[in-house]
Formats: sequence, C-alpha cells, structure tokens
Amino acid sequence: MTMKKTILVLLILALAGQMIAQQVSGKKRGEAVAIGLRVGGNLASYYYTENADLNDMEYAAFMERLKFPMVGLNVEIPLFNGYMYVAPEVSFTGRGDSRWLGTVGLDTVRYKAQVNYLEGRLPISVAIPVTSWFKSYVYAAPSFGVALPSLGSYNFLKSEFVYSERQGVSDTLAVSTSNMSPYDLGLTVGAGLRFLIDFNSFKMVVKIEGGYHMGFFDTYSEKEHIDQAAAINLNPTSGHQYNVVGERLNRGIEGAVTIAIPLDFHSSDDCFYWSDVMKKKDRSRGLFGF
Repeated sequence: MTMKKTILVLLILALAGQMIAQQVSGKKRGEAVAIGLRVGGNLASYYYTENADLNDMEYAAFMERLKFPMVGLNVEIPLFNGYMYVAPEVSFTGRGDSRWLGTVGLDTVRYKAQVNYLEGRLPISVAIPVTSWFKSYVYAAPSFGVALPSLGSYNFLKSEFVYSERQGVSDTLAVSTSNMSPYDLGLTVGAGLRFLIDFNSFKMVVKIEGGYHMGFFDTYSEKEHIDQAAAINLNPTSGHQYNVVGERLNRGIEGAVTIAIPLDFHSSDDCFYWSDVMKKKDRSRGLFGF
C-alpha cells in the first residue's frame, strides 16, 4: 500500500471514529429507555352511526361523563436520538356515555353506560425539540381493549348501564357479553409537552398530553342486534321501546400526565446501572436540563 493510500485509509478511519464518537457523545441526554406511570381522565361518549335521536340527546353533567382514573404503566423507548418515541402500555380506562332522554310519565329517563376496559396501547410520538429540557410532540396510539365485568362497589370499578331513574330508583344492568361487545379496537391522536427534570442524583420525565379517542368496533353485542338482550338502549321518540340500529362506537376526549424514570440517570454515563442512583455528581446545570 502506498503512503498516500495509507494516509487516506487512516483519514477515513479517523473520520469514521470521529463520527461515531460524536454520535455517542452527542446522544440526546436523558434519551434512555424510561418506565412510566400515566394517570388521567376520559370525557367519554358514544357515536351512533344510524341513530340520530341518540346522537342528538343532551349530554349529562360533566362529572357524570368523566371517567376517572385512567391509569397505565408504560415503557418509553426513544428512537432516532429522541426525535421519536414508542411507549408500549397496559392501561385501565373507562368509556361509555351519559345522556338525558327526557321524561316519560313518572320516569326521568337517562341513558348511561360506564364500561371499563383493560387496554393494550402502543403510542408512537414524533417530538419537536424546543430547548435542551423541553419538547413538544404529536402522537398516535392504537389500542385494543377487553371490556371488564362489574368489579366491587366503587363507581370507577363498575361496568354497568343505567337506563332510567324512576322516582329515585335506578334500573341498572351489570355489563356482560349480553349487552356489550367484549372487545374494542381504537385509535387516540393528540399532542403533548415533554419535560426532563434533573435532580442531580436522578432524572424524571414529565409528560402532559391531550387527545381524541375513536373506537372502530361496534360495542353493541350480537344479542342486542337480534333482540335477545335486556333492553338497555332506549329510543326517546317512542318511550321505552328497544331499538338497536347501526353501530355504537366509543369516542372520548382524554387528558393525562405521565411521570417516567429513565434507566440512564447520569448524562455522561451511557452504561448506567440502578446501583448508581444515589451517587451524586457535580454539575453546572440547574434543575432543568439533560
């Protein structure tokens, strides 16, 4: 090999080494895999594809529609130096509807469904860096849910239908496969803000986000469609007549806060272990920063 070729090869290797070093040292600080807890609420409703009467009903009070808490455990995985994230999640989410049909005789007729789901979600986020410690992002989160039966006496654990109030006594049905499809497929799209807080000994990611959820599976059961289930869907134009038409799809406006702990706590330590959590490091950065 001639001297010129040797020098050229050395220059290429040096350049490649420099690029690798920059990639490692320039790694977005705090962009480690993180374990998070997501907590929020869902302002739930249904969309009825062929029943304008139900779609036009007046919504009940805000707190009756709000399904809380919405809780999930996730693992956030950064991609492309933190410009994209995927965060597989298992969550407990309340959905349903709450509307007033009006008065029929002595009955104050209400259509209310509170259905809890155990959901698997896969949020995919695209981040827009603003500062070294703050990002905004947009996300899409496909989800698959399994409807849960009534559990316990607390409202947020109940999956039930309340379809009328008669002089203070509610007609209530526990959700089962007779009056609710056991599965739901949906997509939530939204936007959020991501903060990374540095406490010197460890870091914490805080995310605040809001989105709109759309269900794609009909939540009516097969028995409802063939009139073999209890009458829980009331038609306001005909009193208590059972009238299932079209599809009943989940909708909802969601808001949540996520607190996550990166598995790599120290910005200059790419091979961090949990045993290093309590080790202090002198740094010139303040509270916020990578």
